[in-house]
Amino acid sequence: MRFVLIDAGGDLHVTGGGADAWLEDVGDTNPTRVPLAPLDGGLGPITGWVNSAGSPTHSVNPLGGQTLVNLGAPAGDYYGPVLVTGWDPVVERAIGIHSDQSVQIVAAYDAAEAQQG
Repeated sequence: MRFVLIDAGGDLHVTGGGADAWLEDVGDTNPTRVPLAPLDGGLGPITGWVNSAGSPTHSVNPLGGQTLVNLGAPAGDYYGPVLVTGWDPVVERAIGIHSDQSVQIVAAYDAAEAQQG
């Protein structure tokens, strides 16, 4: 499954693995879904993920958080690694993203970098 990871240091990775590989990066104990707006061009739904259990031990991820906001998430503090996956609203589960989706997600990350100055 392909997904986008913005690690706790703010670096972007387009990566993948098995169906549950994303859980290794966000933490499988308390992954919290962050609903995002639909992508332009009817590219299918995406969603963000953070680990709500990690917030006391992780610092705020300003670049990851701003990327989520640029993709339609509510403004707020997002801690630790931030992930973006595809989303299947019928069965309500994370799915892999395709290359057209990753282009728009990377563009939102680039805009977040520019906004951070």
